Amino acid sequence: MLGKSLRLRRIFAKGRALIADCGTLAEDPVARVRLLARSGADAVVLTPGLLDLVADELEALSVILRIDGGLQRAQQLVSVQAALEMGAEAVLVVFEPGPADVLERFGRITEDARRLGMPVIASISGENWHETARLAADFGADVVQARFAPDLLADRHFLRRTGRQFLVTVGQHRLPKPQLLETLYDLVQETAQGVVLADSALVEHSMLAAIHGLVHQGISAEEAIRIASSPVRPIPA
Repeated sequence: MLGKSLRLRRIFAKGRALIADCGTLAEDPVARVRLLARSGADAVVLTPGLLDLVADELEALSVILRIDGGLQRAQQLVSVQAALEMGAEAVLVVFEPGPADVLERFGRITEDARRLGMPVIASISGENWHETARLAADFGADVVQARFAPDLLADRHFLRRTGRQFLVTVGQHRLPKPQLLETLYDLVQETAQGVVLADSALVEHSMLAAIHGLVHQGISAEEAIRIASSPVRPIPA
């Protein structure tokens, strides 16, 4: 378990984590990762192919390796051992209770991860996210990640109940910037130990600086809105 603790400590080195899912950032992943590395982000979610592409730009960013095909294709495509050999700090897998083979796959992954000291982040979805999150935690997830939904704001005691850190993914809901930043402020104050950015619009200088301030600097929602409203600078080459 020491290996898991050390790897998680790198991702959550500042108590909270700011992560970007580069599988959803269609525009120039090399430049996006370069910007993230210089912005104070903690980790990036990558596929093995993207990791090969951006490896020279990672600097201090931790790597969370996606080892399945995501929501549309949840088969395991990469072993935990291979993720370890690629230098990943954690693996990300989709967890949706249902068919027995899905649960068996998740069990095999968490068993391998426990043996190798690799943290498992379970990406969950669905209306009954509370039950899915508990099941994922019960069967080996070290961190639970869920897409933003309004009822996440009401669950202030997830960590206390499950002993697992919670990440909220933002990007699918096209909220106006002020409303999004106010929502993120509430989430990191009350519910989530980290934010996963899954939209290219959130990975540009001003918005990224605003979200970094909310996650790591304890700024107010009003200050974050002011930062996000500053002129957008181009991503450096």
